[in-house]
Amino acid sequence: MSLGNANTSAQSGGKNKPIVVKRRKEVVAAVGYTQISASPKQSSNACSVNTSSGLTETYYHDGSAALPAQFDQVYSKRQASDRFYLQPGHYKTSTGTLHQSFEIARAGTVIAVTGCKS
Repeated sequence: MSLGNANTSAQSGGKNKPIVVKRRKEVVAAVGYTQISASPKQSSNACSVNTSSGLTETYYHDGSAALPAQFDQVYSKRQASDRFYLQPGHYKTSTGTLHQSFEIARAGTVIAVTGCKS
């Protein structure tokens, strides 16, 4: 009985080509996050930013209120990733009738909220 060698029975007729696997980039959308318009980062209390023309940035927070509250996480993109945490600093935001300045600590966490007159 002939056993043959492994190359004769298992070798294919074509060239061995590596299999290319295309990876799909997973984007985890922050479902249920609230979009806000806010100012760019300020070095101190942001209440002095003009509400009508200074709220040029779009951010997202994970809180249930219209504006960020203490301990909410705020992101620069609508993705639940630490890569998109808002940078530490002060930001102003508004609902049109309610205006506030919020301070971000490290890791995108709101540590203080201050009401603004306008």
